[in-house]
Amino acid sequence: MRRISSSARRMDMLRDKERSSVAADLEQLETVRIDCYMRPDVPAVIADTITGVINRLQALCDSGIIADYEVNHWPLDHHVTDETDATRGPTRHELVAKFERWAEQHGYTLKPAFRREEISVSPLGIGCDDPYKRIRVPVIALALYEEDSEPEMETAELRGVVPYTEHPDTDDERTYTVDEWLSAVETKKSDVRTRTSRHDQATQLEGQQ
Repeated sequence: MRRISSSARRMDMLRDKERSSVAADLEQLETVRIDCYMRPDVPAVIADTITGVINRLQALCDSGIIADYEVNHWPLDHHVTDETDATRGPTRHELVAKFERWAEQHGYTLKPAFRREEISVSPLGIGCDDPYKRIRVPVIALALYEEDSEPEMETAELRGVVPYTEHPDTDDERTYTVDEWLSAVETKKSDVRTRTSRHDQATQLEGQQ
């Protein structure tokens, strides 16, 4: 029989702890719709990774773990049409500002996945024009909403944003990626199925005389 070293057991426990932590505040995912945002200029070398994420979201939806999902490109920094148009969607600035409010309310940060950069209008960095803020977004991110809420509405209930960083500005700072979040949810799904299977087996055995 192969013995498992104590260090290997500790690593397994740490991985289990990380999986549970990353999804600890995301119970009842069956009422959640996931908006998946991705850059329009995805490099070919990571196209398969993006496709894999979408396939995993589809699998979670098919199995009833999440209510629904939608894939969108990140919106523009600013609107090029009439900003008073009530039918327009949020700009990138508006969307990320909403994500940042969620992170601040829960003691998280979106850095370093999301970054604000100050850009000079002049290519030489001189002149009287004020610099403007550009938001750098990750290649792919997930926003979790209650199924019956519209993300364009300010009142839409935002349940989570991935990637995000726990314990910012501390030695225990930990950033959770989209892949880790999906793995945590998939692990929870597998655990639920295992417990259900064991319960069914026990019930069948109890019924045998």
